Amino acid sequence: MKKNQETNYWPHAILGIIITVVIAGAYSINIAVHNPVQESTYFMQKYQSVEDNAYELEKQKDKFDKKYEILYSIKKFRIGKNDFSLMVVDKATKEPVNNAKITLLLTRPETNELNKKAKPVSVKGGNYIFASFDITRLGRWKILTKTKIEGYEGYNSYDINATRK
Repeated sequence: MKKNQETNYWPHAILGIIITVVIAGAYSINIAVHNPVQESTYFMQKYQSVEDNAYELEKQKDKFDKKYEILYSIKKFRIGKNDFSLMVVDKATKEPVNNAKITLLLTRPETNELNKKAKPVSVKGGNYIFASFDITRLGRWKILTKTKIEGYEGYNSYDINATRK
């Protein structure tokens, strides 16, 4: 008498799926641990403060943007030392503003590890001059500014690329 032997693969498939899910979960956790979430630095404040005052910050920014304009002197960075300045202009009079308090943050969009904070070193004719920045990586950078003028407070973001040439 010959036995009819059929191989049943269901137990193997179920075990394979369970092992695959466990490995994929461990891999996902490993990736998440090595790439933590970066907080937004747009308002240059702790996220709790931004969350609590988001409406007020947006109102201040809108009021500032209606009255003032920020003009950046640079179109791209080069690897190495880069000089940087910006100008604040009153939209109504088209005159440069010399009494602004500016805080600048140079950052990469994907990480806060390379953040560089600066204040102007001098002001000449409404042109706020900052110390040279040393750019070490190619690619996209962001220039974030927090500007205070006579009760107005504005936040601006300017995207810029770093190239070799």
